[in-house]
Amino acid sequence: MKKFLFLFIAIVVGLAVGVYRIANIESSKSFFANGSWTGSQSLPLGKDNLLTAQVSAFALFALPSEEAIYLFARRDEQHEKLTGENDYVITGNINQIKAYYWSITAYGKDLYLIPNQDNRFSFNNSNLQTDSAGNFSITVSSKKQSGNWLPSPADARFNLVMRIYKGKKDFVAHLNEVPLPSIKRLTK
Repeated sequence: MKKFLFLFIAIVVGLAVGVYRIANIESSKSFFANGSWTGSQSLPLGKDNLLTAQVSAFALFALPSEEAIYLFARRDEQHEKLTGENDYVITGNINQIKAYYWSITAYGKDLYLIPNQDNRFSFNNSNLQTDSAGNFSITVSSKKQSGNWLPSPADARFNLVMRIYKGKKDFVAHLNEVPLPSIKRLTK
């Protein structure tokens, strides 16, 4: 009976450690941080089992790094978790993101799109309203806003994913230091 209990506890602890390591993408050595964004310039999917599991948890059908780069944000610039209790503004310049196509999408804590009446889930380099210099701001809020508004859940945590498709080589090679959109919490 003691052996069975020990084996059961070992399996439960092993599963818990595995789930923690998969979910704790922010501390992975395979990823870099740039502001609020976490990502990797090159994902050896299928070669590194932990990394493959981490990416699969957030991007089930991820494309190879030559096609797309995925950046994740779970926290704002103050390193506080993103939550629908707060409003945020994502600011940047459309010309600083050197890629054929890119988008910023909001996902609930469950990693599914956030349901909303407007069926608005993301913005990209072709549908953002910008000023004449290419500057943009996206308000992230659970309350409907005018302009570039990205709905968040009312009182729950959420994540942002930035997808960069066919990024220019020099831009992708320096993703850990190039200017990326900032995520600032707005005071209520």
